[in-house]
Amino acid sequence: MHGNKAPLQPRTVARLPLDAIALPVDSIGELCAGPAPDGIRFHEVAPPREQTMRPLCWLGSGDRATYDRNGASVPPLRLYRMGGGTLLFGKGLLVRGDALIELDRYKFHELGRFDYPFNAGFLELDETTARIAPPSRIRVIDEPCILLSQGGEAVWGHWLLDLWPRLILALAAPLRARIILDADVAPWVGDMLRLAGIGPDRILWQDKGRETLFARDVYVPSFLRWRSAISPLANLAWGLFPAEPETFPARLYISRTRTGAGSSLTNHAEIEALAVRRGYAVVHPETLSLGRQVALFAGATHVVGEAGSALHNTVFGPAGTRVGVMLSPVGFIRILQAGIGHVRAQPTGFAFGEPAGDARRIAMPVETATRMLDALDDGP
Repeated sequence: MHGNKAPLQPRTVARLPLDAIALPVDSIGELCAGPAPDGIRFHEVAPPREQTMRPLCWLGSGDRATYDRNGASVPPLRLYRMGGGTLLFGKGLLVRGDALIELDRYKFHELGRFDYPFNAGFLELDETTARIAPPSRIRVIDEPCILLSQGGEAVWGHWLLDLWPRLILALAAPLRARIILDADVAPWVGDMLRLAGIGPDRILWQDKGRETLFARDVYVPSFLRWRSAISPLANLAWGLFPAEPETFPARLYISRTRTGAGSSLTNHAEIEALAVRRGYAVVHPETLSLGRQVALFAGATHVVGEAGSALHNTVFGPAGTRVGVMLSPVGFIRILQAGIGHVRAQPTGFAFGEPAGDARRIAMPVETATRMLDALDDGP
């Protein structure tokens, strides 16, 4: 690694789709062998596929067409290698020569998005060109590196479902590389990396708001999910977390009352009391260590809660665990839990509450919650 180059100046570049210039290779070994290529190469680890997800129950006024559409297509899994020099800035913005690389959202739905407010500060887009203004301080990276950072990298659910599987996809390849991460990621990221045997010496911290990296050999793993559809290969990543020896209740009600955002249920006390009467223990995963969270869900037979990152911990649960999700029928319908249930073989049902002021807040009718609990006990 060398020191800083001359500062970058704002300039206009062409917009170039990744798939127009990336060339396939036959094996992962061929992709990783030897010095970096002059251009962009990739190996497709698994092709895309279509699937059908069926909810255990669907209660209330949620849009079933959105559920079907968002869970229908599993993305292809690819590992890209870019040689010859790539500018890296923002949340996955890539510039090579005089071109801004447009990443196909089917494979990179949270990386390199032009509509992120953070990325918008570096871009002015036209139909075929872009005016770029990357941070003027530039750092040259001569050693191989993995571009892991992305939008949402400070959110637990994104780490669990996006960044962690992407990292394991890259580390399964025969390469030795540093990992590029945003300098302000959450503290628990270090715990996750240590579980994979990755120490601080393997990380390249980038101050995304102040510096641009010039990487001579960068690997970019694609995503293992598209919308609510998740590749079964994500199970390999989630299986790496060891569970601390612990005994927890088998029926869990995941409460969000102690999170920063708070519960989305206006009547959360009433619904939690109902769950307790039905044999569920109210738990707050964010108060537990990572190892204890893994153990908490690894022993669960039934899990109920509000849609969100905490409920995504069912990735640690066994096949057959029954999951109930409470959520709003308006705004962004958060049915990602459906994809988790599909790849983990966990029957998953949904109960939509009544909007209460905004797209997140809901009042959950007791009768609807009761029907969901009944479905978790009696469903096929």
